[in-house]
Amino acid sequence: MKEIQSNINIIGGGLIGAVTAYSLSKLGNKVVVLEKNPKFNHKNILDKRTTAISEGTKKFLEEINIWNEIGNYAEPIKNIQIIDRNQANKIYFDNQRRKSNLGYIVKNEFILDCLYKKLQKQKNVKIFNNVSVKDVFYEGDRIITKQNNFYINTNILFACDGKNSSIRKIFKTPIYRKDYKKKAIVINFYHSKNHNNTAYEFFFKNGPLAILPMQKNKNQFQSSIVWTNTNKFINSLLSLDDNHIISILNEKTQGSVGEIKKIITKQTFPLKAHLNSKFFENRIIYLGDSAHSFHPIAGQGWNLGMQDVESIYNLVKKYNSLGLELGDELFCKEFQKDNFFKAYRLYQITDKVDSVFKLENTIFNYARFSAINLIEKSKKLKNQISDFAMGVN
Repeated sequence: MKEIQSNINIIGGGLIGAVTAYSLSKLGNKVVVLEKNPKFNHKNILDKRTTAISEGTKKFLEEINIWNEIGNYAEPIKNIQIIDRNQANKIYFDNQRRKSNLGYIVKNEFILDCLYKKLQKQKNVKIFNNVSVKDVFYEGDRIITKQNNFYINTNILFACDGKNSSIRKIFKTPIYRKDYKKKAIVINFYHSKNHNNTAYEFFFKNGPLAILPMQKNKNQFQSSIVWTNTNKFINSLLSLDDNHIISILNEKTQGSVGEIKKIITKQTFPLKAHLNSKFFENRIIYLGDSAHSFHPIAGQGWNLGMQDVESIYNLVKKYNSLGLELGDELFCKEFQKDNFFKAYRLYQITDKVDSVFKLENTIFNYARFSAINLIEKSKKLKNQISDFAMGVN
């Protein structure tokens, strides 16, 4: 059986895995990526979702020289409106004081396209597609990942293989999970009114509805909706034709982007969150969704995954500069110390905010109205919230 030596083995070549591979290869490491899906191209990407990129994530992408390419496909978010039930009760955010945007919306397929074009030019990166991990075991200070007809011998393994991580299952890393027993529907659509780079989030009893501004397509205004609701409601919505869905969405979006003209794509996803009990095993580190996932209410899940990647990038850079071996116990524990609390905090924030906005009675309605009024009138509070969302606090 063929043996391949590397410094770093990455399981999963999606958004987080690809950024991890590219950033660490730029530090001179020999990197192997194992991906279960076929080689990337636009035709085999079924996931038409978008990603909200924070200002903090953008700065890291600039540091590793990939933002210029991704930025060509990014639509800036210059304003955000948070609306509780109706337009009479809302908070308006902008970022004029920092003279920067609140975030950027990019289609996932465009991010992957930019990353894989960069990875193909990195001579110290090998990508294997259509492979699945058969076994993972140790030989002294090395970790071995076995496939059907070859195995990877490496210092450290990064699990970037998503919420249902195969590596996590092999090592039985305990997790806390929460099933919200709901679904999110993601709809990309054309609309009549210029979105003016404004994102909206409406809070309703059964879950939030976010509208995210996208780049124009064929000279038509385009946005993406992410709407969480009960399984029963989402299933019934999908049974309708597009004209009926458009009628419902026009009512819920309250004219914020004018009339919805055409639905381009629609997808649904179960609404679940989880948090690993720890983010490492012996010579293994979990990154992104393999370590944590959240309610999408804040749109920060991928950005927290990118904070994981940035943390690993800086840790590997430090160890390389000191001539230290990657992947030992101190390395893994330092990553855990730097990143576990941030994930725990985001899980608690998203879970509790979702709970508060779902409550529907006179007392809670008044309390939310008062809190939103307070935030809207307080420049300090608004600045703190926008800084947190941007990932720069």
